[in-house]
Amino acid sequence: MDKLRVFIAVPIPAEIRRGLAGLEKRLMAAGADIKWVSEENLHITLKFLGYVEPDRMDAICRAVESAAEGTAAFEAALSGVGAFPKVSRPSVVWAGTSAGGEELKALAEKVEGALESIGFAREDRPFSAHITIGRVKSPKNRDALREMIERLREEDMGSFSVESVAVMRSDLRPTGPMYTAIANHKLQIPD
Repeated sequence: MDKLRVFIAVPIPAEIRRGLAGLEKRLMAAGADIKWVSEENLHITLKFLGYVEPDRMDAICRAVESAAEGTAAFEAALSGVGAFPKVSRPSVVWAGTSAGGEELKALAEKVEGALESIGFAREDRPFSAHITIGRVKSPKNRDALREMIERLREEDMGSFSVESVAVMRSDLRPTGPMYTAIANHKLQIPD
């Protein structure tokens, strides 16, 4: 059986995704060569596992469930646009967090620990809470993109309650990736 391309993510509510899609449209005015993330695929990645044997999925789901257990739901607020590795030389355009970043980092660390216990290597880079909204394909109109990102550095994109963690499957297609939730694990909702 073919391996599955898997990642662990925090789902984002539809109204926030709509707002981010509107932000993408504004950034498109720069005329840069960017592959934009489709509205339905917007999420916060906690860990990318890559290609995984299907018989490991039960263990992965149990590990993520154990990371979610005992973690209280929390509020996250999205604010500001930026780029990796840096705005002057962007390869990834992202929306950042202005609240909930520490909680997302703690959740990502719990996911890392749970998955490490079943044989997945830890990430080399420190966790940075963000939503990838586009991937830069070439330097075309890079300066216009940089100026647009600078103007949107403080842009408020709303807030939402982080209430679950999902184990996601990514199927790569010519039209772009299609993401499917394999499992969705609820965080604890305070009384």
